[in-house]
Amino acid sequence: HGCYDCRIVLTEPSGVFTSPCFPSDYPNSQACKWIIRAPHGFIIQLTFIDFDIEEAPGCIYDSLTLDNGESPMNLCGITAKGLSYNSTGNEMIVSFKSDFSIQKKGFNASYVRIAVSLRNQKVVIPQVPDVDAVSVAEAVSVPELSQFTLCFEATKGSSDDNDDWKVFSYTDGLSTEFFSFGKTTRGHFVSISGAQCILENALPRSAEFFTGTFQQLCVVGDSFSGSIGIYAKSTYHIVYCPGIFGKVIPGNGRLVLGSNSNEVSSLNGDIYNFRLWNFTMNAQTLANLSCDVKGNIVDWENEFWSIPTSALKAENNLSCGSYLIPSSAIEPTSCANLGSLCQATVNATTPTPPTVTTNMPDTNRNDKPNNGGLFYRISITVFSSNSNSVSKVHDVVAEWLNRTFQNWNYTVYVVNISIHPGSIKEGVREKRSIKSFGVLALLVYNSTNNINLEEEDIRQKLIDNNGTMEGGYKLHTVDVDPVEKCLAEENPPNYFWPDTRPTVTNFTLCHGSSVQTASRTCYLGLQNYTSYWGQPDLRNCTENAADIANHLLNLTGEGQQLTSDKVNDVVQKLKKIVNDEEIDESLGSTVVTIFSNILTSSDSVLAASSSEALKTIDALALKIQFTGSSMSISTRNLALGVSSINSTSFRGGSFSVSPQNNASDFQIDFDKDQTNAFASVVLPPSLLKNLSQDEFEVISRAQFTFFNKNGLFQDAESPANLTSFVVACSIGNITIQDLQDYVKITIKHTKIQEDPKPTCVFWDMNKNGGSGGWNPAGCHVDTESNENETICLCNHLTHFGVLMDLQRTVTQIDPQNTKVLTFITYIGCGISAIFSAATLLTYIAFE
Repeated sequence: HGCYDCRIVLTEPSGVFTSPCFPSDYPNSQACKWIIRAPHGFIIQLTFIDFDIEEAPGCIYDSLTLDNGESPMNLCGITAKGLSYNSTGNEMIVSFKSDFSIQKKGFNASYVRIAVSLRNQKVVIPQVPDVDAVSVAEAVSVPELSQFTLCFEATKGSSDDNDDWKVFSYTDGLSTEFFSFGKTTRGHFVSISGAQCILENALPRSAEFFTGTFQQLCVVGDSFSGSIGIYAKSTYHIVYCPGIFGKVIPGNGRLVLGSNSNEVSSLNGDIYNFRLWNFTMNAQTLANLSCDVKGNIVDWENEFWSIPTSALKAENNLSCGSYLIPSSAIEPTSCANLGSLCQATVNATTPTPPTVTTNMPDTNRNDKPNNGGLFYRISITVFSSNSNSVSKVHDVVAEWLNRTFQNWNYTVYVVNISIHPGSIKEGVREKRSIKSFGVLALLVYNSTNNINLEEEDIRQKLIDNNGTMEGGYKLHTVDVDPVEKCLAEENPPNYFWPDTRPTVTNFTLCHGSSVQTASRTCYLGLQNYTSYWGQPDLRNCTENAADIANHLLNLTGEGQQLTSDKVNDVVQKLKKIVNDEEIDESLGSTVVTIFSNILTSSDSVLAASSSEALKTIDALALKIQFTGSSMSISTRNLALGVSSINSTSFRGGSFSVSPQNNASDFQIDFDKDQTNAFASVVLPPSLLKNLSQDEFEVISRAQFTFFNKNGLFQDAESPANLTSFVVACSIGNITIQDLQDYVKITIKHTKIQEDPKPTCVFWDMNKNGGSGGWNPAGCHVDTESNENETICLCNHLTHFGVLMDLQRTVTQIDPQNTKVLTFITYIGCGISAIFSAATLLTYIAFE
């Protein structure tokens, strides 16, 4: 039988529950279960205020089973009185059973949820510099920033009338400030490397933006355009600040919340969800910014911050906090069959701060306490001339041990007492036998004050109290040994675990990650009182993108024979990397090299994956992060270039593709002489004239891609065997058409054409069921074309190009020599020029 209120789910922030009838003896045949559940980002801390359950070896009669989410343990006797246990996750299950005989008082337990994730905590901004400072952790390296996006939420005290304050400050660690946000009598401002940008056109000049409730603010900075974007209250505004043009925020500084000096106050309020990226986000991206988008430089996670506990405050209703919908009682049963038997009690209590240290990662604390208690094995032998049972010996010894350590200078508990009958000796003077009993017990010392307790002190304490043991028992031998730590080891490779105390969970960064953590617990075996390592928990460790890319690089390297299925698998993995990961120049270079390797495959091998590959290459060009005004990555079969664009001062531009001297790779040049180029594209000054305001504001880059192989451009309706170059260009991710001035594409012939008759086409991604194909429209051939080159003029900028197909077959040119070649240039995701020396016919169009 079981009462209805001892099989329930507990979801209150804290509470108390007891065994049935506590403090009277619990009834027979009980089967209770309490599921204590908290939101994600919390753990459960359970404390047994009182504990007395029938004891037996292995707790085979009455027992309490505690499942902390990783290692269930059975408790009985007086084992757990006064002890606290932490869950490994956000749920703990407590099960209690009693058999048909022998009842004890049972237990009285309290629980409280503890926030272990910053998502469930805000930070009270320190008001005095360097006193309880809140700063980014030393392990977090802030790079040089020429572009950035910063988002945070803050509140401001209603009684604070100060018009001069800062929310954060980034300095060289001394007195030089590189980056800050705050307010003066002139209004809200952003300061970058000594230049202050007043945000009067984006935020109210006189009114306070921050109030008593959290308000989110995002600041987007771009030194290449000298602009600051402000996203607040679902609106996006741009402020142009000539003073920050070309200003770079230096790397490796110190970022603190609040002011860094006594001259300027800190914002008198709280801050939450501070995130920083080293690239700009547009209005649409900011509007859709979710809690799961992590700052790639600084994120609102414990690992990124050093925060004193005095500044942390858990709070409900935080925008990215985790919440829990209360659950109803489970397995409701009737107490009617129990007659007058009492029921278990469950009471909600007001949350109180925990008094026992958790074993969760605590990198945001400066005052780290001693993690875990100290454990000692007690092994004693007692003699008795009485013919008592093992259970009687157990009761006497247990009572004596607890009395011995009661009111000692050290807070200790003796748990898990076991009795083992020993030898029987005949007394020399007395005509009776003397029985010996081996006693094993575990002594727990909660060393919260870091006071050392030597095993010899414990041993002497037991010896000094030998005469107080009742029932005619005498202490014969005493041994006390500390329970050993789990020794340091590497498991699996690249995961190092230091010496760790029993019951302590150790955390380390996932291999290749600066954010995700793995954990491993040192367990205490209650059968032999020894420590042992549990299995490493790598569930939070996703496979590192750089490792995956390097594996794919080896898989597609020189000499590897790729099948269609293998190419498709590689493309899908690259697609996931490009879509899900932050792409820096190093990772981008690896991805470009992998695509270059793939392009050596035959047309039949590439056919099934060509459309996905093209889209992924376009996405890579759009997403890759870079510093400076431009960057390029060059390989034998594929080259990628990205150039910054200032939409407000755009006066046209160009790019060209040429062979490098004495190298097998190609070269992309920006705004240079294109005389010797294989292909060039010139963008008119009026290119951006007809864009909407939103489109105009989000443009920040142009992307260029060059292919040495044309295997990704296979038209099922026109299956010509083309060997060609491909060059692609895009302006942001914007569709541009109906231009008043043409885009000019110039393509040199590799062989003089006596009577060229070109026509214009484009690669239409939607043709042939989405696999792509040639489609005429939209462009014309310029009259200045001649036997050496074709010039195409187009009034749009989506996908377009030039295709020239000769009636005879020729060999492909190596970039290092002047062999006759067949080549195709395709400018995709923006501009596409496709061409080859295979016919006298040239096509161009647009998508």
